[in-house]
Amino acid sequence: MMLLVWSLFKQNLKPILAYSIGTSLYLLMLAALFPTMTQTGVLEAKLEALPPEMLKVFKFDSTMLLDSVLALLASNYYGVIFEFIATFFVISLAARLFARPIDGGELILYLAAPITRHRYTFAALSTMLLAAFIFVVLNGVTLQMSDWLIPDVAIDTVLLWRLQLNAFALLAALSAFTLFVATLFDDERRAFALSAGVLIFSIVASILSGLSESFEWVKYLSVFTLFDANAVVKNDEPWLSIGLLFTISILFFSATFVSFHRRDLSI
Repeated sequence: MMLLVWSLFKQNLKPILAYSIGTSLYLLMLAALFPTMTQTGVLEAKLEALPPEMLKVFKFDSTMLLDSVLALLASNYYGVIFEFIATFFVISLAARLFARPIDGGELILYLAAPITRHRYTFAALSTMLLAAFIFVVLNGVTLQMSDWLIPDVAIDTVLLWRLQLNAFALLAALSAFTLFVATLFDDERRAFALSAGVLIFSIVASILSGLSESFEWVKYLSVFTLFDANAVVKNDEPWLSIGLLFTISILFFSATFVSFHRRDLSI
C-alpha cells in the first residue's frame, strides 16, 4: 500500500511543489513588504482608492488590515485568492489521480496488477491529503521563518497554525469532493467541468454573501463560508467550521469508495 501511495505521490510531485512553493514565495514577499507598507502609508492609500464594493469582493477588512502580517494575509491571500488556488490545486490533482487514468484506460493497468479498487482509492485519497498537508505546512513554515528572520514582522504562532489547520480542513473537503466527481465520468473533461463549475459557484456565492445583507443567505450554499480567515485572525474559535469540513471530507471520501467500486471500467 505504501509503495502505491509513494508511486502516485512521485508522479504528482511537480504540481504539488509548484503550488506549495509558489504560494509560499508570495506569502514571504507580502511578509517582507509589510513593515515598509505600514511605515510609508502605501497600503492605506491603496485601500482608500478602492471602492467599498471591491473591498467586500476581495474580503478586505479595513478595520484590521494594518494590525499585523496575519491580518493583511487574511484579507489578501487567504481570501478570494486562496479560494481560487485551492480550487484549481485539488481539481488538477484529482484529474491526474482519477479522471485522467479512467479516461485514458491507465487505471485498468493498475487494477490488472494485484491492486484492488479499494486499495487504489485509498492510495489516491492518501496522496491528496499528503499534498494538502505539504501545501499548508510549507505555507506555515515560510511565515514562521519570516517572523524569526524579518525585522518588525510579528506573527502570533497560535493563530498562524490555527489558520493553517482551517486551510488544511478546507483542502481536505475540496479534495474529497473532486475525487468523488472524478469517479463519476469516463471523460476527464466532464469531471473537470462539473468540479470547477460547483466550486466556482461556491466562490461566487461566498463573494455575493458579503456584498449585501439581502444576499447573506447565499453563504450557506458555499463551502468556503467555513473558511473565514479574518475571523480566525480576530481570535474567533474555528473549531465548528473545522469539524464540519472534516465531516464533509469523510462523507465524500466514503462516497468515492462506493462510486469507484461500482464503476464499470473499460478501455
